Amino acid sequence: ERCAAILDVTAGWSVALAVAQVRRGAQAIKISSPFAGNAFLSREMYCDFIQPYEARIASAVKAEGAAVYTHTCGAIGDRLDLLCGAGITGIECLDPPPLGDVDISEAVEALKGKIFIKGNVDPVNTLLRGNQEKIREDISNILQAAKNMEGFILSSACSVAPPTPPDNLKRMVELCREFRL
Repeated sequence: ERCAAILDVTAGWSVALAVAQVRRGAQAIKISSPFAGNAFLSREMYCDFIQPYEARIASAVKAEGAAVYTHTCGAIGDRLDLLCGAGITGIECLDPPPLGDVDISEAVEALKGKIFIKGNVDPVNTLLRGNQEKIREDISNILQAAKNMEGFILSSACSVAPPTPPDNLKRMVELCREFRL
């Protein structure tokens, strides 16, 4: 009860802030929910402690005419349906193994036509540590899996580490442009 009361108050604050931002020109609101994955919360706990409050924020933002998307980290493959069910317009990160557990082909199949998805390039093993061949292979596989999905945005699955070689990021952009041609 006490936890629900606290979450209700903080969701109210979040709604007020998000609506104010949209009314001042924001076209999209990001809900940062990095601990919503199964390493921290079960599906049941997600349904109790996250989904109703994200749904409340999403509903308010969409009523104002803006998009609302959730940033998650880690293992969320077992709850993509729940994230979508919160009424958001998109999900970002979609960490692939070993950082998370999202298979891009499965995510595209589950979410195509429902919401946009952004991410899935491993920021550690591909962008930070990967060579040009690894980068090409991973990005080609992701783009191939998502080629028929409107609303797919290729990006790093999560934050790019400061020591990531700039050439690796440039290569990601080049490959995306090359794939589009």
